Amino acid sequence: MKDFVPVADGTKKLITLVGIFAAASILANVVATKIADLGLAFATVAILFYPITFIIDNTISEVWGKHIARRVVWTGLIANILMTFVFFISIRVPAAPFYDQQQAFEAVLGSVPRIALASIVAYSISQHLDIFLFLGIRKKTQGKHLWLRNNVSTWISQLIDTAIFTFVAFFGTIPLEEIWGIITTEYTLKILIAVLSTPIVYLMVSWARKQDTVSQAA
Repeated sequence: MKDFVPVADGTKKLITLVGIFAAASILANVVATKIADLGLAFATVAILFYPITFIIDNTISEVWGKHIARRVVWTGLIANILMTFVFFISIRVPAAPFYDQQQAFEAVLGSVPRIALASIVAYSISQHLDIFLFLGIRKKTQGKHLWLRNNVSTWISQLIDTAIFTFVAFFGTIPLEEIWGIITTEYTLKILIAVLSTPIVYLMVSWARKQDTVSQAA
């Protein structure tokens, strides 16, 4: 029997980041069904978790390059499609006679498919745009100024993501002025999160590159 192939340190780190990326994107879609009162404005609870995907996406783009980053985005997309399918089937499986939580179950998970559809459309465009902008700026600056590409790529891609997601997810279910309010609030918070998360991206890139076992981006 052949021995197991040893896993390089860089590969283990990449697998960890991919797992967190997929989990964050799925969980953000589930909790996005709740619109929270943040005091001064309203926003989906997903605003607290979805930015994690862009932090990881930028880290992977910086360390592993375009092709791996795009594959990770597609992996997250497949995970969300699978989640939607599982929820769809779970809701339609007949409940046991003594199970009295079917309505609550449907209320929470029944709206997820629309949220997931909105997320899939916004995600597919914004995540690929983020990679394109991030690596484009990286090339223009000759690999310098990680803070610049992390913020600019996130600001632009998150604007597209927020607008598409909010309209597809909530158009026709809440007033239009509330939709614009959610877009404004969430985008403002995403800009703030991007700025505050810049040191985290530096730390993650440094962590991923340790021991020189990781293939650097071209």
